[in-house]
Amino acid sequence: MKKILSFIITSLIIGNIVSWMMGSWPITFIQQAYSEQELATLQVLQQELEDNPKDAEVLVELGAMYSMHNDIDLANNYLTQAITLDPEHPLIIAWFNANSAKLSGASLDFSMGFYKLYTLSHALKQISKAVDLAPNDLTIRLIRLATFANIGKINSDFNLVFNDEIWFENLLKQSSFNLPEQVKGQFYLAMAQAYFFKADEVSSKKVDKYLSLYQGVKAKTPQEQAQYKILETQFAKVDRGNQWK
Repeated sequence: MKKILSFIITSLIIGNIVSWMMGSWPITFIQQAYSEQELATLQVLQQELEDNPKDAEVLVELGAMYSMHNDIDLANNYLTQAITLDPEHPLIIAWFNANSAKLSGASLDFSMGFYKLYTLSHALKQISKAVDLAPNDLTIRLIRLATFANIGKINSDFNLVFNDEIWFENLLKQSSFNLPEQVKGQFYLAMAQAYFFKADEVSSKKVDKYLSLYQGVKAKTPQEQAQYKILETQFAKVDRGNQWK
């Protein structure tokens, strides 16, 4: 009996070591600093929430801001309240599940990564549901693009990133629509990351293209610039001749 039990425990540990190397080990989401303007906005939103504790729009705004700064547990508190109040609201679905994807990544999974993969897959499919419910919503599209692009091919629906690429490119072609510089920057970085993960024969030129476009963006946040440098370094190191086929 001891021998069998020992084998099971050893197999579980070895299995977990392998799967953690593939992503089931907890991911650390480093908290991002809040600007003075963001802190002031949070204060206003908190006051509004005190006046109306069941305002789903205020709850999702709070949750979204905390999630963007990687306060994912705090974000989950507000987003859970929001989705409980309005479970079919596309923007709430998108933000709740984008943050849930982070929570999944941050979790320690003792089931060799299977449970983490299940919760991640569910969250990603719900984000796509939000896109289906509101296909022309810029924020929801950007949420899916940024989330899917940074998770990569472990997501069975990863290729939806390239549907979003077409959607954003069409938007950029519309002279009547002036896309904010920060949104452009997020789009360019997300697509550079997506093509880096795709790693096929056309991806090298695409990564170059989007990194160059990002360089031309006027409004850059410190977080985005840090992401750019990491991606640029990874891209320079990869052996594209042998691997990107």
